[in-house]
This record gives sequence, structure tokens and C-alpha cells, in this order.
Amino acid sequence: MMEGGSVGIIAIIATILAVIVTAFNHFLGPAHDPKEPPVIPQKVPYVGHLIGLLQFGLRYFEILSAKHPLPIFTLQTLGKKVYVVTSPDLIQAVQKHARVLTFNPFVSFMSPRIFGVGKEVMAIINDNIDGERGNWGYLSESATGMHKALAPSESLDRMTRTMLDKLMDFVAPLAASKDGTELDLYKWVRTTFTVASTEAAIQCQRVAHQLTRSLSPRDFESEITMILLGVTPSITARKGCQARKKFIHALGKYFDDDGPDTGSNLIKARWKSHHDYGAVQHAAVFELGDLIGILINATPTFFWMLVHIFSRPDLLAGIRTEISGVVEAAETTAPAGGTERTHNIIVVSKLLDHCPLLLSFYQETLRVLTHNTSSRWVTKDTLLADRYLLKAGNVIQMPGYPVHMMPSVYGADSRIFKPDRFMKPPPPPDDGRKKDRASKQHPASFRSFGGGATLCPGRHFATAELCAATAMFVMQFDMQPVEGPWRIPEWAHGKVSSTVPPPARDVRVRVLRREGEEDVEWKFGFEGSI
Repeated sequence: MMEGGSVGIIAIIATILAVIVTAFNHFLGPAHDPKEPPVIPQKVPYVGHLIGLLQFGLRYFEILSAKHPLPIFTLQTLGKKVYVVTSPDLIQAVQKHARVLTFNPFVSFMSPRIFGVGKEVMAIINDNIDGERGNWGYLSESATGMHKALAPSESLDRMTRTMLDKLMDFVAPLAASKDGTELDLYKWVRTTFTVASTEAAIQCQRVAHQLTRSLSPRDFESEITMILLGVTPSITARKGCQARKKFIHALGKYFDDDGPDTGSNLIKARWKSHHDYGAVQHAAVFELGDLIGILINATPTFFWMLVHIFSRPDLLAGIRTEISGVVEAAETTAPAGGTERTHNIIVVSKLLDHCPLLLSFYQETLRVLTHNTSSRWVTKDTLLADRYLLKAGNVIQMPGYPVHMMPSVYGADSRIFKPDRFMKPPPPPDDGRKKDRASKQHPASFRSFGGGATLCPGRHFATAELCAATAMFVMQFDMQPVEGPWRIPEWAHGKVSSTVPPPARDVRVRVLRREGEEDVEWKFGFEGSI
């Protein structure tokens, strides 16, 4: 999710490493061409920006953007320049130069650190990685297969259905409790989504549980910085390295014993790329990034959606009313000697098509919370938008949060959480006059899923699972903090592998069946593709 899978994890820290590596070759930064974007000064010569990146991570781009509201600017470091782009128009221009402003060098540069792979695997990844010998190569064909498997289709329906069915296994004990259940909300969400999303991809309950036991996303996420920096990670990131090793072993056993035939179309598409390029023996290694990408961002997003909905009574009431309009009531059953029960069905496709407030709220949650960046490597001197010179060998970063907070893009209230922000107004009457195009959203202004060549292939799956899971929860339950009124927790910054930050603290809540709904059973239904 959100420039997801191995793409999102690789991009986040690549700039730091690129700077460190080139520093040994060029201590003093190269001369600045006046045609390049303006340079932002640093307090400590040559290393000030590097220190800022290490200290604040992606937030450093946001801090600088707030201090220097420029459409594009340059960070001069040790032998490397970082061009930071915050203008939607310029972001769109970067995406149009996909051949020369490309993400692929980051894959080659970072994969050994993330996956712990050697020269044999890197040879497979690097073969025609730039596409100069035609439209083929492991990276290219693997990405194409992922996008196809995760596009709206029966394939996506199958994954979503599996995820939501598994979700109901975790919801059932809450629904069965007459007196309500106390739980740590983020801990419950993390466990639920880790198991359900993994099973959706693997399509095998046994293996999904093995994988989630072997790999703690919390361990991997908390130590991803040291793993990526590669400074003796077996010591500095011991838990993360051990979790990676256990995960790869468990997934490798799945491929050996079960094979991909039992998996989702996503696993089958990836396996085809492994097979076609002689990488079958390395299949488990390649899957690490994609499965982590599925898990890391969905978990905090679901947490924040629940917290924001239940802490806002008006929003909760509005979303419940909207969802009620797409709920189908199945037959009422009364087993012998039992209580009469009504079966309500939430049809997922109708939910996405006919619940604009829910969908807008989901998008607004991502807009306000997403702290991602889209990264590109300049492989050839390029004049961007006929104005800004980008020199080969340098790095482009396009952080999403500054764009999401721009009043020029989202209005004077851009820094306010506004659940109905993305609800489309009714079309104006056709009076024959030319319509004002300025009110339309810029195509590069919503950055939660990245854009261009690295647009997240899992965005449809994320939208379906998160909106459906939220709908099921709010229709069945009431939820309140165990102590005091709702207090929205702060974000936990510094988690570089997740683009949506987890909470700085958990929230202890009491979950109780809604009054009058005790004898209602809820299910998910599917009519047509999502």
C-alpha cells in the first residue's frame, strides 16, 4: 500500500545511502549550475542535510518544505545532490520522463541490503533493468504481473474475499461477547490484519499462520533503518535480521511443499517471473518485500480510521446511515429452541460505488496521514518543465505530505481533517458556458499511492479491504475508550518502512455490540467485481 511492497521500502532510505557511498569519492560537493533548482543552506557544511535525514527521516523533507515553500529545491550533500519536488505540476513532469528519471537504480542499489542477497540474485534483477534492450526483464515483467493480478477482477475479488472471511474470524469473538470486550486497539488491529492479509495472498491458512509467527512486522519495521544502512546489521538489527531469515525459510518451505498453484493470482504471477528468469530457488527472498508492503501500511490505516470514526459521533452516524443503504437483509432464521436471527449482508462492490462519505473519509485519512516519498534517479541531464536543470547522477525525492498540505491544492483548510473533502459535488447544470476546470483535482496531487511508473499496484486491494473492514466494524459495534473521553494519540515518527505512521501509544477500548443488534449476524457479499 502506498507505493507499496518492495518499491516503497526500498525508496524511503535510498537517498541517505546514496549520499554515504558517494561521499568517499567526492568530499566537496559539485559546483551548482544556476539552471539547477535553488540550493537550501545547511547549518553544518556538507553534512547538515545528511544529519537531518538521519534524525528525522522523511519528515526532514516536510520540515524544509515548510521553511522554504518552493516548487523544487536542491539539497547539496557530500558529492550528491537531492532535488526535492513539491509542486504537483513538476511531479507530473518528472513522471513523464520515466526513461531518464527512473526508480530502477534504487532497486539495484538497495536490494542486497533489504533482502540480504548475493551476486547471483542481483544478476537476475539487473539484467536489462533499464529496458535498453527491449521491454523485458525480471523487474519489468514482475511488476506487470503484479498490476494485472491486483487490478479489479475476479483475481482481486478472491483475495479480498479471503481477507474479509479471515477478518470475521477475529470479529466473531467480539460479537459473541454479551458484556463487551476490552482490548488494546492497535495490538488487535495489527494481529488481525497481519494474519488476514497474509492468508489473502498465500491462500493457505496453515502457511499464513507460519509466516506471521516467523515474521513480526513490528521487529522488521523497528529495525529497518539499520538493516538498510548495512552497518553490521546482524548486530545492530539482530531481531530484524532473524525475523527476515525465519520468514524466508517459512515461505521457501511453502513453495517447496505446496507450490504456487494454491496461492493467489498475485503469487502465481510472481512465480511465473521467478520461473521465466531462473529465480525459482530465490522466490521466497523476492516475496519478502511485497508481503511486508501489504502488511505495514494497512494496519495503521485501519487503526486511524476506527479512531477517527468513533471519536466523531456525527461522522459515525453519517457513515452508518450511508452503509445501511447498501445492506441486504437475508432471510431470518429461528433454529429449534433458538433465538430468531437476522442475517445482514454488506455487498463490497456496492459499498465502494454507493458510499461516497465512507470513501471520502478513507481518502482523507490517507491524505492527512501519509508520509511517503517517490524517488527517482537522474540517469541523464534533463531540463524539467523547460526551466530546471537536473544533472545526471543525482537523486529526486517527491514527498507526498507537503503536497497534501498545500492550500493551493486542497484549500485554506488543507491542514484540517475534513472527512467529506473528497465527496464529489453534483455536476452543474449544462448552461452552454465553458466550465471552470480549476476546481478539478490535479492528477498528481494525491500521493498516498505514489504515481507514475511506481504507482502502487495494491491500491485497489487496500481500498476494498479497509473500507469493507471499517463498514463491518461500525455496523456491528460501539466502541469507547476504557478511561476518559477520546484522545487521538500522536503519531510515532521514525518508522521508515511504513508510509502511514503507527500511533505513539495504544488505545485501550471497550467494544460492545450495538444496542438492538444482538441478534443480527453480519456477512460480506460480492456481486460483480470490485
